[in-house]
Amino acid sequence: MFTLSCLLSASALPSAARASPASHSFNTGSGALNVDYAGYLSKHDVVFNAPVTEPKSGLTVGNGRVGAMVWDSANGLTLQVSGVDASQEGFASQGWVTLSTNPGLNTGSSTFQQRLALYDGVVTTRYDGNRTVTILGAPNSEVLGIHVEDSRTGVSNITLDLSLWDVSAFGGGDVPDINTWRSVSTLVEAGVAGISRGQTDANHFGYTLAATVEGASFTTQFVNNNKVRLTVMPTSSYTIWIACASRLNAPGYDSVSQARNLLNSVKSTGYATTLNNFKNWWHAFWNKSFVQYANASGDADYLENFYYLSTYIIASGAYGDYPFHFINGVYSAVADDDSGKWSNAYWYWNQRDVYHSFLASNHADMVNIFNNLYSRNFAALKSYTMTRYGIDGIWVPETMGWDGNARGTIGSDFTQDTLSTAAEAALNMYSQYKYTQDTAYLSGTAYPFMREAAKFYAGKLSYDPGSGKYYMASSNAHEQHWDVRNAITDLAAVRGLFPKTIQVSQQLGQDATLRSQWQNILNNLVAYPVDPSNPAQYFPHTPPLSPNRNGENVVLELAWPYSVSGIGAPDQQMLVNNYYNRPFPYGGNNVWDPSPIQAARLGLGDEAYLGMKAMIQRYQDHPNGRTTNTNGEFEYMGVNLIAMNESLMQSYNDKIRVFPALPADSTMNGKFTLLASGGFLVSSEKEGNEIKYVGLKSLYGNAATVVNPWGTQQVQVRRVSDNAIITSSSSGELTFSTAAGTVYVVERVAKTLGAYAYQALSGSPNNTLKTVTYNGVPRALGSSVPYTGPTPTFYPDPHFGGTGVSLAPGSHGISQMQAAGIANDNISSIRVPAGVTVIAYGDGAFDGPSWTFTSDNANLANTGNDNTISSIKVLASSSPGVTFYPDPNFGGTGVTLGVGSYDIAQMRAAGIANDSISSIRVPAGRTLIAYGDGAFDGPSWTFTSDNANLANTGNDNTISSFRIQ
Repeated sequence: MFTLSCLLSASALPSAARASPASHSFNTGSGALNVDYAGYLSKHDVVFNAPVTEPKSGLTVGNGRVGAMVWDSANGLTLQVSGVDASQEGFASQGWVTLSTNPGLNTGSSTFQQRLALYDGVVTTRYDGNRTVTILGAPNSEVLGIHVEDSRTGVSNITLDLSLWDVSAFGGGDVPDINTWRSVSTLVEAGVAGISRGQTDANHFGYTLAATVEGASFTTQFVNNNKVRLTVMPTSSYTIWIACASRLNAPGYDSVSQARNLLNSVKSTGYATTLNNFKNWWHAFWNKSFVQYANASGDADYLENFYYLSTYIIASGAYGDYPFHFINGVYSAVADDDSGKWSNAYWYWNQRDVYHSFLASNHADMVNIFNNLYSRNFAALKSYTMTRYGIDGIWVPETMGWDGNARGTIGSDFTQDTLSTAAEAALNMYSQYKYTQDTAYLSGTAYPFMREAAKFYAGKLSYDPGSGKYYMASSNAHEQHWDVRNAITDLAAVRGLFPKTIQVSQQLGQDATLRSQWQNILNNLVAYPVDPSNPAQYFPHTPPLSPNRNGENVVLELAWPYSVSGIGAPDQQMLVNNYYNRPFPYGGNNVWDPSPIQAARLGLGDEAYLGMKAMIQRYQDHPNGRTTNTNGEFEYMGVNLIAMNESLMQSYNDKIRVFPALPADSTMNGKFTLLASGGFLVSSEKEGNEIKYVGLKSLYGNAATVVNPWGTQQVQVRRVSDNAIITSSSSGELTFSTAAGTVYVVERVAKTLGAYAYQALSGSPNNTLKTVTYNGVPRALGSSVPYTGPTPTFYPDPHFGGTGVSLAPGSHGISQMQAAGIANDNISSIRVPAGVTVIAYGDGAFDGPSWTFTSDNANLANTGNDNTISSIKVLASSSPGVTFYPDPNFGGTGVTLGVGSYDIAQMRAAGIANDSISSIRVPAGRTLIAYGDGAFDGPSWTFTSDNANLANTGNDNTISSFRIQ
């Protein structure tokens, strides 16, 4: 069995004002948890304390319609800008924006910090105390901004280049004419400069990337066919506005005029007002929901951090006319190298991972954009279904183009016979109605799509007069098994879709004849196939087993997304058995694997937790949260979002169930305010294995059903406005009427909400690297202050030949090693300075054979490890150095470190736990400056000689970073 062990630098996660087991944070006035969102989210900011020069690792910033990745470049910063609606399925990025000054922004700076401030939505870069660059967006617009505060004297030149790489051979995408995407035109006027592509695209995609300046005079110029430049008169404060105007959203499809208009508008509004509006837009976004998922070891805290970062990344590109593409999104950081990765369509399987968390997170507006991709193509889908199948209904291609086309589906054996997607699309529209209670949407959009999907399945099923059963003669079990009988995904699709379609048809008083037909099919649908070798679990289709074609665990689709089984269902144990015997467990799963979600749906909290960690371990390769995986980009982020929400609360069957799938960890601290189906804002807290209460705000006045979280204990439902007891029971479920806008508390009679002290939730800003180790594999968000001590250098050729790469102290797995410029199995010689130890491993996760080096090795062939190294740990213990001890009087195991700066992460990598130093040996000639916080801040103490007991000087077990000089 694949297992995960976890070690986290808990002190690298800034502490929040955590409620204790004796307190609660439910605001009975608002009907939600009382959260200081600004303080709480600041602990999850992603912070780089050293410049990022690798584009894929750059921080992300967006306003919902346009996004940019940001990295350090010569003399300044570079952004790669992408708009949601600028190209079909987001296959083309829009260009580079490069800001440069002379002297450079980073020239001569002794301190650097770049922060993605989640609550405000901005990326801020600070150089010393006299240079700050803030990257923001204009809300509800295709405009980003770069605001510069630079008080240095002697700045002689400021330029902004808008440019494209060589696109003359550009490919990818499903477009009428690729040549218009290979053609670049320039715009150079007195007040604006820009570049355009796709200007003759027959589908009205295409864009103009243009810029202007507020607060300084400037000139514009043509540089070459792929580049224009703005030259800014040096001043201490100015703002560069960048429009990524799409033809699709422009009057008359004129993106050039639209770019001018957008820039004039934002410039007229001004930087201060636009920044305030942008922050308010993000503040309103975050205030809609809340989750806390933490434990004593800190591994859950890292997952929580990743939850908020993933939410930001997806939402920052999810408010366009078309959805955030699962692999392109708005965050390319290369010369369109991503454009060939499945960019000819939207894969429903992949897109659902990206979007399906956002109903519970109270962002139905985002989900509507995804659902609209399918509902807007109603006519095209219905027409093509008749053409292809001769059935009056709707079949949805698994890989569908922006206009409903099936070109990405019908030519692929993986997808051409997948029939279940229509049910998924229809059910998600129905879910949107259930969460929003928008009856106009139900009658005008959701039900028509549900009806046509049901008609398609009714027409596609076959009838066996001998058994009296309906069955699916031949289809794909998604992409896993091809052309099989009774694919379990199709049977689940019918059992998921038909009851809801029947119910809505009754509610709307429509389609009585169809309703009767659907009910007959439902009553006589063939049973799910059962495993012939184990009747206690299901089988993916009628036996015998067809070859596996992909890495999907299709049986578990019954639990999610089809929601036809789960906690309390008659066949729950069958699916639990399937879960533990699934063909692709953690360790061999894919970037889109929904197993953590399905584990949560089945009540397997430890497995859901394990799965979320496994996804991070396998797929988070960059310190900004991104992956190097070529089979997907953003799906694994979405899987963690959905799995965490489902672990905290479930309501898919109109029963509100709190904490259905937390791990069996007595230190787990779970809290949430999430939206439940039926329109209920639900809050609850679990701490010390105790669920304290369930708070419920009814948004629309529907009846609520809450599963008793305390089993058979006596509980009551109290209306908080007048403390009236609405109902009291010891049964397993409570159903009660509600009034719209009214807050209720479900509480134990023996221990009501009033038994807990009230405490708001907050936090303190993160200022350093976040680190976690799952199963020996380190993962990190952000970066440390650069290490300045001795480092080993690794060479691809013997005798220190080729280009050497030096690594600072720490753990460098295969992805980190490759990101640093060292290819796998490509080290032939090593220089190891005095006091440094290198532990090299034959496998990529610090396992397999290992070798230790404390001095140079000019030819690894002589020691039998040439071209075999796949991961590396570097330890620095230069002598004469300072030695740190965990006990007074130099007791315990000492760690000796040489000259350099060691923040909390580097301290940990060297073997020193945070807040664990009780005595120090400082040799003559050395100076130690120790700090109380992890990034060389907080209180500080200077030592030039030994200290046998730090308790005597008031700094025992308080040191979190230090510098040795």
